Amino acid sequence: MSLFKKLQNVTSEEDVKTIYIDALKLKGVQKNLIDIQTKQVWFEAKHKPTNIYSMFTQLLYYVCHAQKKGDEIPPLLCVIDTEKAALMSTESIFPIFKDKKIKWGKSASQVSPELIASVSPYITDHFVVYYIEHD
Repeated sequence: MSLFKKLQNVTSEEDVKTIYIDALKLKGVQKNLIDIQTKQVWFEAKHKPTNIYSMFTQLLYYVCHAQKKGDEIPPLLCVIDTEKAALMSTESIFPIFKDKKIKWGKSASQVSPELIASVSPYITDHFVVYYIEHD
């Protein structure tokens, strides 16, 4: 069964994570606040089709806080749902964390439309989208 067909039968975000972990043969996986973590890539996952900018804003919330704590940040960031995956280089968006006008808020799971609007110009040219059905 194709990845796309498997994703069409999911009922939860956990299903999406499991299917992608298996399909990508990810090793050394952790599942914490960040949906899927490896040393090479962090993922934000959704079980329904979701706006890429919303997903990346949520993931960047975690990157921002990890960077402030001095945690190791992976070279790649990825957002996934049942229809698509988008990938970006972490290094390409580091300037966003120097912008003092961006207010990251209190929770990654409740990113505001204002935060998404603030983050979007920083990331718009830095990710590639793959549509699972045909890419």
